Amino acid sequence: MIRTRSLREGTIETHEGSAGLRKALASPEPDWVTVVAPDREEIDELCDALSLHPLAVRDALKDNQPPKLHEFGDHLFFIVHTPVKQAWSETRRIAVFLSPTWIVTIQATESQVMDKIAERVEQAPEHLLSSPDALAHEVIDQMMVGFEDLTAEILDDMTKLEDLVLSDASPKSMQAILKMRRRVIGLGRVTRSQRDVCASLCRLTHPALSDEVMPYLRDVYDHILRVFELIESAREGLAVTRDAHLAIVNNRLSEIMRTLTIIATVMMPLSLIAGIYGMNFEILPGQKSPAGFWITIGVMLGIAGAMLVYFRRRRWF
Repeated sequence: MIRTRSLREGTIETHEGSAGLRKALASPEPDWVTVVAPDREEIDELCDALSLHPLAVRDALKDNQPPKLHEFGDHLFFIVHTPVKQAWSETRRIAVFLSPTWIVTIQATESQVMDKIAERVEQAPEHLLSSPDALAHEVIDQMMVGFEDLTAEILDDMTKLEDLVLSDASPKSMQAILKMRRRVIGLGRVTRSQRDVCASLCRLTHPALSDEVMPYLRDVYDHILRVFELIESAREGLAVTRDAHLAIVNNRLSEIMRTLTIIATVMMPLSLIAGIYGMNFEILPGQKSPAGFWITIGVMLGIAGAMLVYFRRRRWF
């Protein structure tokens, strides 16, 4: 679906389809072209009407494309991501083509972010529709909002995860750590690329970007840089939490092994005595005495007690 919005004498004119795109482009006024799940015919119409590079259009429609930025003559092409609120481990991409006189946004499905941007355009059409680079900044800025919300949620989840590890270092807590680690690494990869895109836009000299929009782009870069640093801090914090989990498990295992070692060590002399008196000799000390059994048991208990006292004084348990 292709929808073109244009500002004509202070009012927004909306044109649908390829015919509406051609009609809007006939005027020198800036236009905003929104494209949602285009078919082959609409793609060909976009490439023909706006002279878009086929490789850029292919990247705009391809799944799993990371954030990127390319220059194509009189227009720029970049891809930005925003998290999917229903599944924070996933992101949704929007491709943007930007020239001095038009801006094209391409997305695979309808999104709340673009709906919010459309509302902002209706509220301030003279500011956003008259300046394609201002609208491009609005798109990037709104895509950043999801990452800020996500970072706050990750930090809260990490606090709960640390408390869980300290209270119960179980296999479930390790699974939770690894699951969050995969999630943070994936988001770190996306935010790193998005940070690079914003940094390149701030340094870029291109007719599609005016001097007036540069301070706003630098502000967006500051936002994504802060988000990236927080995600990196979360990744490092997860490594510390994982190490703490392993240390707790190892300490617990050491306690168990120490207890078993003490029991085995105490039983060794008792087993020796029991083995000696279990041999088939005619005469053994105390064998004929009624009190011999109890004397042997007492000696064995005395040896065990003495060993335990010795271990305790050496602080082995």
